[in-house]
Amino acid sequence: MKLTWSIPILASFLLLHPGLAKSVHAQAWLPLKGEGEITVSYQNLYVKDHVDYQGQRFDSGPIRTHTVIASFQYGLTRNVALDAEVTHVSSKYEGFVGSIPHGPVDTGVYHPSFQDMRIGARFNVSTRPLVVTPFVATVIPTHHYETRGHSAVGRRLHELLIGVNVGRDLEGIIPRSYIQGRYSYAVVERVEDYNLNRSNADWEFGYFATDRITFRFTGAWQRTYHGIEIPIDRGHPHFHEIHDRATKARFFKLGGGASFSLTRSLDLHADYNNTAKGFNTHMPRGLSLGISWRFSRRGPRIGGP
Repeated sequence: MKLTWSIPILASFLLLHPGLAKSVHAQAWLPLKGEGEITVSYQNLYVKDHVDYQGQRFDSGPIRTHTVIASFQYGLTRNVALDAEVTHVSSKYEGFVGSIPHGPVDTGVYHPSFQDMRIGARFNVSTRPLVVTPFVATVIPTHHYETRGHSAVGRRLHELLIGVNVGRDLEGIIPRSYIQGRYSYAVVERVEDYNLNRSNADWEFGYFATDRITFRFTGAWQRTYHGIEIPIDRGHPHFHEIHDRATKARFFKLGGGASFSLTRSLDLHADYNNTAKGFNTHMPRGLSLGISWRFSRRGPRIGGP
């Protein structure tokens, strides 16, 4: 039977394939009122190279990181959804252990710790021809964790994010496919005299191979407008104490993945991501695996999917 794709039908498929985006807040399409999903993802990342302010790679020792991200989203009304996310990180520095460590956590063993929590809301303002969904969110560190070191779990900075998700189906161009993107501007807590505000953009092209299997191609871009540049700012009196938090990081990443629907409410997803270009940052690559469960407080649908 030939499928006729429309915005409502595409939205239903997106809800059946939460792995289409690594985080629920990256989606242009909202869950229906009274419906939601919980996603747990595991990421295995490896860093071999670092890059300086010119994008030149250098070896400061490899880093291995295991990350678990628990995400939640819920349709509060027809046009408003709430979402939340908390991250747990276990990272190990495998470089020059035994010499002068880069930070207190660079001991050659894992130091598991919760990192940050993200809480946000999305507001759909258009469904035809484009799905347009602005959002606002805040990032809050879960506790006072260590930020110095190659294997530090995060930067421990408060952030306010404002942005928009845009998406549409591509039935008239490429049957059974869609595209969506997101732009956000982050107002970031200052570190000493550094303003660390940044822009981020993410995009995704997806193809419904079958009713259960979806493939996607993804990309991500970041530009931090100010901050420490490596190695030219090593003369800063507090360089070793703050540069992990205040680096002027920029990057461009590419990846891809697939989702598989086990049941009407349970999905699996897998993704691979690689940093193609970066400045003042690490160059991670790795695999993400996850599972999602959808729930509803609406009761059974009559005649619905």
